[in-house]
Parts: sequence; structure tokens; C-alpha cells
Amino acid sequence: MALNLSALRVSVVSILLGGVLWASLPMVGSTGRIEADDLEPTLNRAPPGTLFSFEVIESLDAAYLGDTPSHVGRDGGLEFRPNVALGDPVYRAAAEGGAEARPVQIGRVTRVVWERVSGGLTVEFDPEPFVRIAVGDEVFVDLNPAPPTSRP
Repeated sequence: MALNLSALRVSVVSILLGGVLWASLPMVGSTGRIEADDLEPTLNRAPPGTLFSFEVIESLDAAYLGDTPSHVGRDGGLEFRPNVALGDPVYRAAAEGGAEARPVQIGRVTRVVWERVSGGLTVEFDPEPFVRIAVGDEVFVDLNPAPPTSRP
């Protein structure tokens, strides 16, 4: 009886691959795939009212044909998972006649990028009409705005 070596090799390789796959099954979640949350720790959401201050670093008249003026700011050091969305207000602290500074809305978010690895947030926003915003201005957004209350 002659041995068929190629058939024997295929059988051995199949058994080895099956063993490797069987050994890797405990790493897979119940859904059959590895979830991102299984691989890295998650950040908690910021408490409502947590402010994220950043400096305006770029001002654009129009990035694209038909676009409106916008401003871009960036900073790092996030310790929370941001919950910033398009249309959220952007504020600047304004003091009137020696009074305590109060937040004044100066724009609305039109683009937001979260750099998870570095803990940075890049925010682009359109200004409110007739509001002067300069490069170097300190502005802020709420990292987790409270949901709007419904009025009866």
C-alpha cells in the first residue's frame, strides 16, 4: 500500500489550522466578532456643563465655493468622551463694565474632530452675525450639553 504524501500534508495542515481557530474562539465575543470596547478602556462622558476651552487658530472666508466664513480651534487634554455635535453653540466669556464674565454665544459648530489617542478636539464653527472673532481668541463649548427641555 503506497502512502499519498500530498493528501497527508493537507490533512495535517487542516488539523493545525482548525486547532488554531478553535483556540482563538474564547477571544471572540458572543456576537462573533471582537468589539473595540473589548480592546481598550473607555472614557466616561463628561458631566453636563463641562466646558472645553480652545484657542481660535484659523479663520476662513470660505473654504469652498458658496461656503460661509468659519473659524477653527483646537486643544488637547480631554479627560472625558466628548458629546459635541453639529449645531452646538460656541461661547466666549464677555465682561461688561467690570462685571463678572458671562458666556456669550458667538457661533455654532459646523465640524468637530476628536483625536482619541492624543485627547484633542478640533472644532470648526460659523460665527453669529456681526460678531468679530480673531485668531488667538479663547472660546469654549460644552462637552456634554444637557438635553433641551420640552415646553408645555
